[in-house]
Amino acid sequence: MKKILIIIDTSRASGRKFLTGAERFIAAFARWEVIVKPPGYLMKSHIQTDSWFNMDNIDGMLVRDAINIDPILGINKPKVINDTLIEYVPDASTIVTNSHDIGRLAADYFLDLGYKNFAYCGFTGLPWSQKRYEGFAQTLKSKGIDNCYNYVNDNASQAHADSDRLKMSQWLAKIPRPLCVFACNDDRAVTVLEACKIAKLNVPEEIAVLGVDNDELMCNLSPPSLSSIELDFENAGFKAAQHLNDLIQVDVDTRIIAVPPLEIVSRQSTDVFAIEDEEVVDALIYIRDSFQKPIQITDVVKATCLSRRELERRFKKYLNKTIKSEIEGLRINLIKKRILNSNEPFNHIARDLEFTDMEHFSRYFKNITGQSPTQFRLSHTKIGPTEAIQ
Repeated sequence: MKKILIIIDTSRASGRKFLTGAERFIAAFARWEVIVKPPGYLMKSHIQTDSWFNMDNIDGMLVRDAINIDPILGINKPKVINDTLIEYVPDASTIVTNSHDIGRLAADYFLDLGYKNFAYCGFTGLPWSQKRYEGFAQTLKSKGIDNCYNYVNDNASQAHADSDRLKMSQWLAKIPRPLCVFACNDDRAVTVLEACKIAKLNVPEEIAVLGVDNDELMCNLSPPSLSSIELDFENAGFKAAQHLNDLIQVDVDTRIIAVPPLEIVSRQSTDVFAIEDEEVVDALIYIRDSFQKPIQITDVVKATCLSRRELERRFKKYLNKTIKSEIEGLRINLIKKRILNSNEPFNHIARDLEFTDMEHFSRYFKNITGQSPTQFRLSHTKIGPTEAIQ
């Protein structure tokens, strides 16, 4: 039986989800004796690092955000590491968030809500924060939007200080509104919400705010509740444990394990459309209320006072998309969520969304995604081979 040291910061939901995924693999596939760090009240007060255990007695390590990672990096043992401060760890398998895709997803989300003014709030000295900004700004630029306001604190260690909130509030007050703000993670997004209060800016009416990690306690406790991007940390934890097992048993090469974005969980902080045209807003509200049924473009037109041609023209003007693509996008995203988050049969999903039959459902999904429902579920399964970012 192999001895495995697990050091994972569980103060945030991402760490708890990561540990849940690792536990799933260990319970099903591994014969490990797991050693975890004792809670703080059982540790001697003078111990300030993770050097509390004799590293010579272990066969491998699974580490996420250790207090002091330097001693761990120096140990010549198989290890899989995810560290907020060091994105790519030399000579070790590393878990890395797909930050460019996270930024792209945020940009597409705000574009769909009709925003014209965009801002980003991140941290200095953290490569993943810069990459999320780049993914956000590059996606906007590809849609013809060159101006993305960027606030980065001068001192990352002061990112939650009162002085930083005040400086951010002054910065936000100068930007044209309505404004959407993409924050690099939920911690930063909460600071944005606090800065908005200082500046007396209403969320979401004047400023919409989106975070990353979907820490549900943090998101729901913040007033207003915070919209956030869910990352697949549970699957990453499973793959990390699986890969560590391979490192120990068959001496495979080290690799990078991706943590992709899953979906955006919308809450009060983005519950608004930044579109001046009331008819387009009425159409969007109707679509969001009705898309689970097989609605047609004519149904959407009836929810407004416009002709079909005029409504299509305004959709193109304000959203740069068609009515049909808006309906299809919402239906496909819902289908994807149900395929990935459950094992329910496809015919149940087809029935609930009122497709005429399974052939219609499969053809609809494949025409839009390029994969059949079965192929999509298999390619995104949580129990499968470790994948690397190419």
